[in-house]
Amino acid sequence: MTKEMVLENLKKLVGTEFDADEVICAFEDFEEDGETNIIAEDSHNAGYDKIACIDARDSTEFYFSLDEGGCITDVWMR
Repeated sequence: MTKEMVLENLKKLVGTEFDADEVICAFEDFEEDGETNIIAEDSHNAGYDKIACIDARDSTEFYFSLDEGGCITDVWMR
């Protein structure tokens, strides 16, 4: 699985309430540097509300914007 495929899976969650378990499932068998442990948590930065990534140095980060009700409005990666 590629990071682009993960992003495609995550985009399918747009319009639904952010659920860390659903986000983790969207990663399927994606791994980076042999790691598969996924972090999905609140953002501590301006510009996005949640972040999800593999727990490895320099892993691909997926960012989520949420509306006032906690539903995903957009997701993108860096």
